[in-house]
Parts: sequence; structure tokens; C-alpha cells
Amino acid sequence: MKRIVLFSSNSKHRDKSSNCTVYPKWANQWDEVAARYSDYEIWLVVQLNGRYFLDINDGELVKEPEKIHLKILPMEAKLKEFIQAIAELKPDIAIAMPGPVSGYDWNGIRDAGIAEGLRNLDIETICYSAETAMNCFDKWRTHQILKANGFRIPNALYLQHELFTSTKLDAVSTGNVYQEHILWEVENMEMPVVIKSTTGSSSMGIHVAKDFEDAKNYLLSEELVEDVLIEQFLDGEEYGAEVHGYKEHYVVSPPYRIFNTVKGQLNDPLGATTLKYGPVLDEKLHIEELRSELKRMADIMEFAGIMEIDLVLVKGEWYILEINNRWSGLTTLITASQDRYPYEVYINQAEDECQYLNDVKNLKYALQFKMKEADRKTLENISAEPGMKSVIQYDVRLPGKEPFSFNDAVMGGYDSIGGLITGFEALASKYSAQILEGLVQALKEKEGL
Repeated sequence: MKRIVLFSSNSKHRDKSSNCTVYPKWANQWDEVAARYSDYEIWLVVQLNGRYFLDINDGELVKEPEKIHLKILPMEAKLKEFIQAIAELKPDIAIAMPGPVSGYDWNGIRDAGIAEGLRNLDIETICYSAETAMNCFDKWRTHQILKANGFRIPNALYLQHELFTSTKLDAVSTGNVYQEHILWEVENMEMPVVIKSTTGSSSMGIHVAKDFEDAKNYLLSEELVEDVLIEQFLDGEEYGAEVHGYKEHYVVSPPYRIFNTVKGQLNDPLGATTLKYGPVLDEKLHIEELRSELKRMADIMEFAGIMEIDLVLVKGEWYILEINNRWSGLTTLITASQDRYPYEVYINQAEDECQYLNDVKNLKYALQFKMKEADRKTLENISAEPGMKSVIQYDVRLPGKEPFSFNDAVMGGYDSIGGLITGFEALASKYSAQILEGLVQALKEKEGL
């Protein structure tokens, strides 16, 4: 029996009450996957903070998978300890599963280092390189690569914080020439502009400046604490897509629409009024051309695993805004369209048996939406409703901020967008206390119904 070791490192302790509760349980999903791939002995090497892999409540593992093996490392475990722990299992193949983290979105860098160490021990490993990890982590490096290879991206300017705020001027200096030049460049950019961290995650800390004075005031304020991109704001429709796989064996999704149901409001990945659904297959939007470009990008960047791409459609042309080289906020939605669990994306890399998913005829329609806070029994009941694929409750506890919770739900398996909307309408009617009023109507209007 072939032994597969899946691994994912994490770089941050969480408050014990910062929980993530999912229905069906992660453990149940692992057992379903293990049953589908019974020819493999599956090991999972993670830390207890693996909120997308383990059922944890108040810092304790509350449900363990029965059909896979666990090796849990302490949160303080470093790169070399991961390499040693995985090597001791003598895997036939090791596969990285980088996950998200708030603050610096850098877990993929360590996972890439672990993979490199395993390869040095002659262990077959699937993961992108450390160079690829750095190219995705640093948004300015991403921008330069995409621009050099002819991908359509917004115009952007890089600001190095240390130089911009430097007071290291000699006695005869007349001022900060670097700061002066950056502000001159910004003044000549088309407004509005988006100012965002080069290394942040989850759209945290983004500032949209409506004019030059707004941008200048922000850049000269104490709110600027790190290197940033100053990027042209593109006024268009937002979408997301993912590429799964490695080397030339990629499954490229069509785009999925992302929109705010409150007109005039920007999309917020954690926002209660943001909907995501698809796939979008209208050939007037040049879908196959887009998918070909995303495949080309994956080849150039030598990607492996899950790559999420933020897109915007402006006057019929696709622009790439950002790349996330890990499990993303779209992963449960897109894998629901593919009728597979997110974990299967990684295991399938050892098999290359999912090329049929590149045929859009084999995809189903799915919808991702937020719900109001609810007790766990209600969430479990919702997860058992027809078409429901996943319900996740996040209890978020961030230092210096008020605790908050939200529920993220995915429904799917529909043969048409009309069937999806009908299913959502029935669910919203039954659970009107949990599903925000107006979401169904906004979805209908978006589809012209």
C-alpha cells in the first residue's frame, strides 16, 4: 500500500476561543476521502492550529479521523522538525498543503522549505519551490513577473517604507528625495488608487484613495507602517478562479463571480453581503482564453497545489489583481462545483486522474454566502439541507479588537444557475433568521431574473 504524507505548517498561535467549527466535520471529510482512496495509507502531519484540517475547540482536538493517521507537532515546531517528523514516516510521496494565516501570509514559504529538505533526502515531494513561494508572498515580485510575461495587470508603484519615512539625511540634504519622487509618481497616477501591503492577507489594511490628496495624507500618516503597492483601481466586475495540480497536470477552473449585494459597497472576503457563485461560462467573456492564460501563468510560476487568482473584468478584458498560493476563500466553493472535497485536490496530484474536470460540462453550479450567528445545532441542521456542501462557523479573536463570529456556507451540485437560485430561495425561506434578507433577490438581479 502506497503511503502518502500530507503536511501543512502554521506560524501563529491562536487564542483558544478563536474556533473554527465545520459541518460536516473535518474528520468526517477525511474519512470520506480515505474511503475513496483506499489504496493509500494516508498520514497528516500538522500542528494543532490546523483549523482547515482538524476539528479543534478551545485549543483541543475534539474529533479525530478514523481512517487516516495523524502526527501532530507542537506549535513551536520549526522547518527542520517537520522534515525529521515526515522523513521518519518513510513516505512514498509527501505533499504540501499550505494554508492561510492572518498578518503575513507566509506559511507557504516554510512548506516550500520543508519540501526542499525532503527532496534532499530523496523523498518524492509535491510542492512549489521556495522561489515560487517568495514570488507569490511578495505582491511586488508577483507584479513584476506577471508584467514581464505579458499578463494584463493594473498599473502599480512600489513604495519601500524605510526609505519613504527615512530621516537619515546628512547635514546638507534638502529633503527626502525618495519620498518626493514617490509622491510625484502618485500624483501622476490615474485616480482612485488602492494602497495595500506587499505581504498582507485577507484584504486587511487596504486603503482606497479617491484622489491624490487622500493618497498623500494616508502615505504620510502613521497608518503607513510597511512596504506597500500603490495600484490603479480598476472599476469592473470582480471574479475569482483557482488552478489545482502541479507541473503540466493542472485543472483550471472557469471564473466565479464575486459581488456585494449592497450597491456601491466594495467586496469584503469576510463581509456578510458578499456572494460568490459560478462557474461563469458565458463565452462572450472569453472564458477559454482566460483559462488558457491562467494555465500559462501556472506553468511560468511552476506552481503546485492550490493557486487562487483574484480577477476583474473591465470593458470585456480580464485583469489579474493578485495570486494566493494556498487554500483560499474560494476553495470550498470551487471544489463543490467539482464534486470533490478540498483534500482531494492534494491527493489527486499523486494520481493525475482529474483532467476530466478541465471540461466545463463536468462542473456543477455552486454558491458561497455568509449567515448570521447561530447556535451549532441550527448550523448542523442547515448543513444537512439539500444541496448543502459545507457550513463553517468562525469565532475570530484578534489582539486589540472586539471578538466577532460569522458563518460561511457553500451549496452546490446544481445543473443550472436557475436550479441553484431555486435551491437558495428555498433555504433562505426556511432559515430567514440566519440568511440575510435581500441576498436571493440580489442574486436574481445579477442573473437578470
